[in-house]
Amino acid sequence: MMTMFLASSFSDVEAKFDAYLKQFSYNKSVTFIPTASFVEEVDFFVEEALEVFKRLQFTIDVVDISSESPEVIAHTLQKNEVIYISGGNTFYLLEQLYRSGTFAVLIEQIKAGKMYIGESAGAVITSAAIDYISPLDDRSKASSLQSTQGLNVIPYYPLPHYKEEPFAVITTTIVENNQDKKDLIPLKNDEVLLVNGTTFEVI
Repeated sequence: MMTMFLASSFSDVEAKFDAYLKQFSYNKSVTFIPTASFVEEVDFFVEEALEVFKRLQFTIDVVDISSESPEVIAHTLQKNEVIYISGGNTFYLLEQLYRSGTFAVLIEQIKAGKMYIGESAGAVITSAAIDYISPLDDRSKASSLQSTQGLNVIPYYPLPHYKEEPFAVITTTIVENNQDKKDLIPLKNDEVLLVNGTTFEVI
């Protein structure tokens, strides 16, 4: 059964995550993938996410999928109980998921029931395709990306930072331009999309 915790801002939903964890008997070990943030000028959210996991007493393996070997990436994803992918540039993240071979391993682990935590870009890639996020992210930072097909593990399109500064105007425009897209799920920074099997809930 798929178990996913999809957020705009992970540090802003720390209390919700702590409460969510109490439903499970997980060993607290996480594969922490910050790669999406590496092409962004602003990346404070990565350190904030790390601090959340430290406060919750997780063992943390930080893995950069843009530089680590496919074998190490796969082994780390498989051995830890939780997978976290940070925010940043969604197109760059997807490019590196494809390039490193992580894409297929990640889908396999999610569908096997491993808990997946996606923050911002990490949430967007769970959708069928990421084109809708173009107004928010610079696609030119992924010059070799040939396909915008996402992981396609949920039937929805998470939109992070809805009505949150400095993205308030852009995210509102995305919603307005996709009014016929009933599967678009805007998420404010204090909201989470929970996925438990075939059950989806915004809290």
